Amino acid sequence: MADTVLRVAGISKRFGGLQALSDVGITIERGQVYGLIGPNGAGKTTFFNLLTGFDQPDEGDWSFEGTSLKGMPSYKVARSGMVRTFQGARVFPKLTVRENLRVANHLRSRQRDAADLAADAMTLLGLDRFADELAASLPAGLVRTLGIAMAIATGATLLLLDEPAAGLSADEVEQLRTVIERTHAKGVTICIIEHNLKFLMGCVERACVLDAGVLIADGPPEAITRDPRVIEAYLGDTFADR
Repeated sequence: MADTVLRVAGISKRFGGLQALSDVGITIERGQVYGLIGPNGAGKTTFFNLLTGFDQPDEGDWSFEGTSLKGMPSYKVARSGMVRTFQGARVFPKLTVRENLRVANHLRSRQRDAADLAADAMTLLGLDRFADELAASLPAGLVRTLGIAMAIATGATLLLLDEPAAGLSADEVEQLRTVIERTHAKGVTICIIEHNLKFLMGCVERACVLDAGVLIADGPPEAITRDPRVIEAYLGDTFADR
């Protein structure tokens, strides 16, 4: 029987005259790598903002690990184990890699001390040799990796990644793929928003597609890339012949 980590039901959000999301519902199972795609303005980041308490929906509810998070502030959502990254990696530029990870872990220490969990995250994502480097001195790909490592250092069990490959070179994207694989292998459930579709479809086990705030598809990558509604709304000819 599937073990549902996140269940979202009927989420809707309006900003003035704009219906950003309309009756959106998904489920993410434990250990899954799940993708969220759609054209610009589809409501993807708004969806993450609602789930993580940075904004509140007009309608709908969602539960994480069986507990409703509706109305919960963002810091309590993070402490519950659902942690997000942002399109622009949010790190402390004047702190070292090691210090960034220790600060992140301070958010939510559980059974082990901050130094242990920070060190684990650093080793997992291959940041050991940069441990004493200032975050400001790192190239873009490593800053993005540090942002993910900081999320892991909080003790997250569900990691929400908002466009992690944006602005990265081809080599950095491949390094990011390794980061995601290593994170997943440690038992972290992952949901990814990403515009690099070939990269995303090679990472995820399941994906959903938003178009103008409406969920138009949800299924395995091979079904998503062949769905006529998805091709019309977003993919064009990129995946039409696959």
